[in-house]
Amino acid sequence: MADDVRIRQFEKMAQDDPNNELGHFSLGKAYLEAGRNTEAATSLKRALDLNPTMSKAYELIGTALHRAGQRELAIEMLTRGITVADERGDRKPREAIAALLREFGAPVPEPKHVSAPQGRPGSSADAGHAQPPSPDGFSCARCGRPSGKLEKPPFKGPLGLRIHEQVCQVCWREWIGMGTKVINEMGLQLANRAHQDTYDQYMIEFLQLRV
Repeated sequence: MADDVRIRQFEKMAQDDPNNELGHFSLGKAYLEAGRNTEAATSLKRALDLNPTMSKAYELIGTALHRAGQRELAIEMLTRGITVADERGDRKPREAIAALLREFGAPVPEPKHVSAPQGRPGSSADAGHAQPPSPDGFSCARCGRPSGKLEKPPFKGPLGLRIHEQVCQVCWREWIGMGTKVINEMGLQLANRAHQDTYDQYMIEFLQLRV
């Protein structure tokens, strides 16, 4: 089954590079999609232990914990995630977390008034408030901001076109840093097709690219 193949791939990623939060995030997401909720929560918690600013991970771990029957802990993690999303200006994860809190019958914290995060063009002064929609309908697949679209594809091919259409400049710059970490920690040689495929899979997961 496709789910089993993806899970095995991400299990290997997490085992090969146990201190890379993206590997554990990707594994947790795959477990969640396969209905393996307790395992999903464990992997996502490890991702957050390594990087507590991964706002999307709070949304997923809240879902996994609730499905596993741990409602109070799910609400605790989601409430923490709202704060993180506010601080980072991550619009889409904040909206998703707020929707889950309402679904679970929990209060949704008011947006905090924060300064625009450094290096995040187009962020509003209040990260929790919606920004005006982009005239061309653009919305970053990862953070949800309707601004800062890349001027051109970062590289040739269908994947480069998807990134151009779906990813903002800020998230792309964040991936460059994470991608360098992936290459160095996993010893990837991108001239090797299998290594390039591994790198691309990490990139797709990090950027939350839509099909």
